[in-house]
Amino acid sequence: MPSNPEPGAMVQPTAEQTKSGSERLLVCLSPSPFSIPLIRATQRLAAAQEAKWYALYVETPSHARLSRENQEHVAQALYLAAKMGAQAVKVSGFRIGDEILAFARENQVSKIFVGKPVERRWRRFLGLSLVDHLIWNCGSIDVFVISGEGEEASPAPAPAPRPRRLLREYLLAAGGVGLCTGLAWVLFPYLALTNLAMIYLLTVVIISSFLTQGPALFSSFFSVAVFAFFFVPEYFSFAVANTEYTITLVVMLLVSLLVSGLTTRVRHQARVAREQERQAAALFEMSQNLTAITSLEELLEVAAAQISQIFDSRAAILMPQADGELQLRAGYAFADEDVREGMVASWVFKHGHLAGAGTGTLSAVKSIYLPLIASQRVIGVLRVEPEQAGRTLEADSLRLLEALGSQVGLAIEGENLSRQAQEARLQMEAEQMRNALLSSVSHDLRTPLTVIAGSASSLLEGEKNLDAATKQELAQSIYEEARRLDRLVHNLLEMSRLQSGQARFHQEWHVLEEVIGCALAQLDTQLKDHPVSINLPTDLPLVRVDALLLERVLINLLENSLKYTPPGTPLEISGRLQEQELLVAIADRGPGLPPGEEERIFEKFYQAALGSARGAGLGLTICRRIIEAHGGRIWAANRPEGGAVFSFTIPLVEGAPLLDKNLPGDAAKA
Repeated sequence: MPSNPEPGAMVQPTAEQTKSGSERLLVCLSPSPFSIPLIRATQRLAAAQEAKWYALYVETPSHARLSRENQEHVAQALYLAAKMGAQAVKVSGFRIGDEILAFARENQVSKIFVGKPVERRWRRFLGLSLVDHLIWNCGSIDVFVISGEGEEASPAPAPAPRPRRLLREYLLAAGGVGLCTGLAWVLFPYLALTNLAMIYLLTVVIISSFLTQGPALFSSFFSVAVFAFFFVPEYFSFAVANTEYTITLVVMLLVSLLVSGLTTRVRHQARVAREQERQAAALFEMSQNLTAITSLEELLEVAAAQISQIFDSRAAILMPQADGELQLRAGYAFADEDVREGMVASWVFKHGHLAGAGTGTLSAVKSIYLPLIASQRVIGVLRVEPEQAGRTLEADSLRLLEALGSQVGLAIEGENLSRQAQEARLQMEAEQMRNALLSSVSHDLRTPLTVIAGSASSLLEGEKNLDAATKQELAQSIYEEARRLDRLVHNLLEMSRLQSGQARFHQEWHVLEEVIGCALAQLDTQLKDHPVSINLPTDLPLVRVDALLLERVLINLLENSLKYTPPGTPLEISGRLQEQELLVAIADRGPGLPPGEEERIFEKFYQAALGSARGAGLGLTICRRIIEAHGGRIWAANRPEGGAVFSFTIPLVEGAPLLDKNLPGDAAKA
């Protein structure tokens, strides 16, 4: 029913709230089955108005005295509301109406929905009706009372404590008051009546701190009665000689009841705080453990192990195979069991709803099954079975389990997205490489083929007219372009093997001078216009490398210098030992490197001066891959005196044999 607004009761809704689709609705849950149709009705209205809505349950000290069935109703209602798009909230307090209105004002709620209550007339007469309290104090918020198929059933009380346990608590309360009376009897000659009353109040506080509400209230009345009987004139009688004593007894009773009530509230708040702390700690630890994991299998194992520890249960994570059948991926491997367990797991995966023991849905099994949801779809099922046979999780534990399951689902989704991003990045890089290869084929491969075809055509057509020198020049051109084409294709194939991880390394002991000599021999024709000087230390040990791959590094670095330096400029190859490494440098006297490009020149298909030299831009990339595979590093820099220098290191293996300079040829090897 719409409320009658009271001026100043709350801040008026903003202009945004009055627009269609901007309202906020609040449904108030109770520990009864009627909360389910109430949620569905509110969801339909929220969907029609495109409004944000909340599902709120206020936990009071009486919540602990509810039956397990009603506590499960609360957990199921909150879970269903979250599944249907609501923001499910659970708060603790002592007056349900005040907590509802405080939440509504904080979140700018415009409509409150409550179920039609079944309340006795005396509660309405005393102003204890929740609906009346909301209507009288809601201000400009509209309050709607919805009835289901008949009136809402009152929450069933919790099963009464065992008579023996209840009797023991009342006897403890009576014993506490008896001990207090004995102490007061000893101190009676020395203390005033008000001081004795303080001793009884202290006893009430102690009893209320350890016993339930019934024995605590009994201790309040019993202590006042004993105090009046033994210590208030007339003694050993309930008759009061002086009116002032009557006031003292009344105040003492009221203070005792107030202290007992406050102590009960403190115990409730402490219990709620402990539960919230436990849940927050569990969620934080789960978040910390899952954040640092990148492997899906490890993530699932860690999640299952931690959930097992938190709930003292056996946990397992089931995920679908290609055919849609659920398969154990992590956690406890359950033995072959009743077919009902598998059917419940399949039902939960299909419908995305909590089910199993203690949930009210398909509860004739031993385990609880929770759907793992990511991006509004179910990606797996979490199975939890308590270690103790016959034990089921409490309603509050179900809420924590749902929160942990949500974290696991999000972590799995994050890992899947990360893997998809990695695959997309690799696919993009492969696509870029294919495009670059096509670009290279269109120019760098076609150019030498054109030269070869043209020179060969000239030789065939002018075989009789061309002199010997021209024929020699054309043949030399064909040979050089074929060698250039061979090196380009070799670089492309080598880059493909290195990138795919198929390259094999055969590391053996070699003399560095021999590897350098083989590289220079292959470039003998190109180096005829570039004098090369070699400066290596005399005490250079043997190096453990793949000679063919290191030779490829030297050839690519020398070719790179030849492409960018004018004829007649010298090249220098030097080496020295430093900190268990061999440093090799190839320097030229060319124009040097553009500032800031010293690192980029090692990227695939990158050329410092595009179009200034022929090539696919793979030589330096191959050099880096080979050197890093040997455990070294490579870099480039400009020389102060002009030109560029390319340097790389090769780790020296401990105990490497030294080169004996007196032995010729291959005999110098160890």
